[in-house]
Amino acid sequence: MDSNVETIALIRHGRSIANDDPTIYRTMPDHVIPLSRPDDDDDAVRAGAALAGLGLDPDRLCSWRSPYLRCVQTEALAMSRALGDGFARVRRRDSFLLREQEFGDWDGLDEAEMAARAPEQFARRTRMSDHDGRFYFRYPCGESRADVVQRLAIFMGKLHRSEYRQHVIFLHGVTQRGFRMAWFNRSVEWFEDEPNPANATVLLIERGPDGAWHERYLG
Repeated sequence: MDSNVETIALIRHGRSIANDDPTIYRTMPDHVIPLSRPDDDDDAVRAGAALAGLGLDPDRLCSWRSPYLRCVQTEALAMSRALGDGFARVRRRDSFLLREQEFGDWDGLDEAEMAARAPEQFARRTRMSDHDGRFYFRYPCGESRADVVQRLAIFMGKLHRSEYRQHVIFLHGVTQRGFRMAWFNRSVEWFEDEPNPANATVLLIERGPDGAWHERYLG
């Protein structure tokens, strides 16, 4: 497939109130959880400074984001810092394909609570942890990690069909790993060994002089 893509920057959302207190997941829907500091998250602003150093052209740039509130807020802070008034010229798009992994009936539960609520299913999850089988475990009424990677592969079709050459994508920890797995055709073992990125980190994917795609964290 012919593609205009030159560079992709993947940015995990800044620190959310659920990162500070995971019990928030029990009382608030995941998609409306905000940043802990939505007006001045230092990490999101630093991510914008890192983007500014790339010299991105607002007229050749598309900014994508998960529709979850913490990603929307991170985009606003980072892109305003990176481009200033030029942010108004950037093509901006939401995509539900970039949402966080859905944990279904187990959303917000810790390990002990999962085991108590559904002991047979939790035991299966534990058994599947051997030989990276956990990658395929689908949470009750939720998703497996394999499901996440599959929808990220679908999202990539949007990038390849886009007229834009530069892309900035605001997403979540698991979806960041899923994107990289699909883009670089990496193994399940790689996914399971790779940790989630820290909040508001910027990972740049670009084609090198050898014609191959390479990645590196900025900052």
